[in-house]
Amino acid sequence: MLKTENLAVGYNKRIIIDNINLEIKEGEILAIIGPNGVGKSTLLKCIASYLDPIKGVVYLDSNVIHKLKPSQLAKKMAVVLTERVNPGNLTGFDIIAIGRHPYTDLFGRLTEKDKEIIIESARAVNALHLLEKNFFEMSDGERQKIMIARALAQEPKVLILDEPTSFLDAKHKIELTLLLRKLAIEKNLAIVVTIHDIELALRIADKIALIKDGKIIGYGHPEDIMDKETVNNLYDLKSANFNEEIGYFELKNENTIVKKVFVVCGGGSGANVLRYLVKNRYKVYCGVLHENDIDYVIAKTMETVVVSEKPYQPISEEKFNEALKYIKMCDVVIETNFPIGEINKLNLKLIGLTKEYGKKVIKFSGKIKELNKQLLSLF
Repeated sequence: MLKTENLAVGYNKRIIIDNINLEIKEGEILAIIGPNGVGKSTLLKCIASYLDPIKGVVYLDSNVIHKLKPSQLAKKMAVVLTERVNPGNLTGFDIIAIGRHPYTDLFGRLTEKDKEIIIESARAVNALHLLEKNFFEMSDGERQKIMIARALAQEPKVLILDEPTSFLDAKHKIELTLLLRKLAIEKNLAIVVTIHDIELALRIADKIALIKDGKIIGYGHPEDIMDKETVNNLYDLKSANFNEEIGYFELKNENTIVKKVFVVCGGGSGANVLRYLVKNRYKVYCGVLHENDIDYVIAKTMETVVVSEKPYQPISEEKFNEALKYIKMCDVVIETNFPIGEINKLNLKLIGLTKEYGKKVIKFSGKIKELNKQLLSLF
């Protein structure tokens, strides 16, 4: 449906991104990701025919986009850019109606069919209640919905969005990304979007293109290409790691203070404790964790010292003794409310021996505020 062949984009014959070969079909979302200033918006503007390519071609179906008349392209492609608009006293209905311009007569008169499409476009983005509201009175999230509804009113096959979540809070970011997924499926749209939030992109995109240093360094299904090495390289991460299993970043356990803490956890019970300790620069050890446990995944991503056991295997004496060695080195042990079964019951023995050695054991109540008080009182 939409395809680039050996495309190079930039300004004044200066290439910003070269050798771009992307393809997206109806019902799919392509997310374009990369650091600020790499040319994501420039690429979108070229795809949308706002800029001519320096070399290469953009196809929409079998047509070269840059050879289509604006009136032809407006019926096939709609674009929502980042720039804030100031439409005066226009209502939501008025803004969406602009999307019908390619279909109206010379005087811009709306037919009954046009009005039906405007209302249906508002309904598609859950914005019927905004039709009579002045645009300048709307929140950023409401405005973004209206701008997408305006694009839908064009009845396009392709929807282009440049960083649509930029000005939105967390709630509206999630709402908008879920809306894009819904539109791709229900409207059978091919959607191309630049987005900063990797977690959201992973959950809605069918394909992802990663841009760095003037080229595409990764392209394909996000589940295939978004691994630790690739994403860390994309953003030149030094103090955090990306983890493909959980789809987000964790801080590394580095630049630590002298206080050492051992965490006995499992089943996700240690996630918040580990994040709190790493954020506050404690030297963190934990175990014994099975390698299919979410706490293990988080701890490894943070590069803490982890004593681990193979999945579904009872904790061995070897791993038990290794954990005990680290506990003897630590200043305090934190026990979370982890689930106990046959394969991890030796962790209870670990806690018991810790007390025998005279080490302080903090039983995590589930509230970081309380844990913080207890640690501060000790150190």
